[in-house]
Amino acid sequence: MTAVEARGREQILQAAAHLTAEGLAARTWGNISVRVSECQFLITPSGLAYETLREDQLVLVNIADGAYRGQHKPSSERGIHAGAYRLRPEVNFIIHTHQYWASVAGVAGTAVTGFHHPLLGKRIPCAAYGLPGTKRLRQAVETEEAAWPDCRAFLMRNHGALCLGSGMEDAFAAAKALEEVCKARVLDRIGEAKALPAPPDLGFSRRRGDAFLLAREGEEKRYLIDGAVLPPAAALHAALYRAGRFQYIAHETSPEVLEASAAGRRLRPFLDDLAQIAGADVRCVTPDPLRVKRAVRSRNAVLLHHMGALCAGGTESDTEAVGLLLRKGCAAWRYAMEEPRCRPLSAADAALQRLVYQKFYERKKDSC
Repeated sequence: MTAVEARGREQILQAAAHLTAEGLAARTWGNISVRVSECQFLITPSGLAYETLREDQLVLVNIADGAYRGQHKPSSERGIHAGAYRLRPEVNFIIHTHQYWASVAGVAGTAVTGFHHPLLGKRIPCAAYGLPGTKRLRQAVETEEAAWPDCRAFLMRNHGALCLGSGMEDAFAAAKALEEVCKARVLDRIGEAKALPAPPDLGFSRRRGDAFLLAREGEEKRYLIDGAVLPPAAALHAALYRAGRFQYIAHETSPEVLEASAAGRRLRPFLDDLAQIAGADVRCVTPDPLRVKRAVRSRNAVLLHHMGALCAGGTESDTEAVGLLLRKGCAAWRYAMEEPRCRPLSAADAALQRLVYQKFYERKKDSC
């Protein structure tokens, strides 16, 4: 291993820690790479969380053809990184994120203009939509990179963002600047989410065999999942446990989720990570146990009319992730209400991404 490669491995882990600390990345979403020679780059592996990532798990990839070697499979977006290194010889570090405000801004599918930032200039291009990991998405990004050779940050419609830098600090600064610009742009259009009345606390629960522990209003109580008579909040949790192999359930009441639940309509994903993690859509129902059980089939979240949402997962971390993505997805929905150029994922694409995630990424995560 060369000294450059060794340093590159250190920098990727440093960048992963920085991105997580700044709230620009979480879990396995996005990827990071560094050029280590004229013909190769290192990239984060597919499906492994940033928080536990090790240097030996990073993958060495050829810039020319995307070929790789090593125990782990590289990120499915390695083609995007390879294309950027080929097109931009001055770029040595790349960060692809699903950061909150940049992802929301990208659902319109248009460049962000009308600003001037010392790092980003006057334009943030937006690549056309393509399924993650596909040739179509890679070519769409390369088209924008070729058309705007001085730009350091790019949006990807319905997907996320790509930030380029001469080094780690340069790329990280671009990611932070991108989030600032996109947040200002989106909030200028939609404002903060409405302050709606707080709904009753439905609590947080943990499954324990044929029972669950429900913590709410400062108390934790045990209930049987198939109990004959349950209090209203416990009955909703029991319905979700009967619907799927969930181990944790949390009540999500952020302002954007409350606003979406108040609309009383099915939420179609505008962002592919929501489709992957939560479901091809998120149904909205009245807080009735039978309706909730039906609505959450093949999904990890359900909107409750005027009451926010219940998010479920196999681990506490998974459940938190569903809530995080639902918040971002509801912010994208709010943006779409004001920006007619926004388009949700097609039903077919949303279903495909959900299937691929469950079959490959979720199974890989469970085996780690």
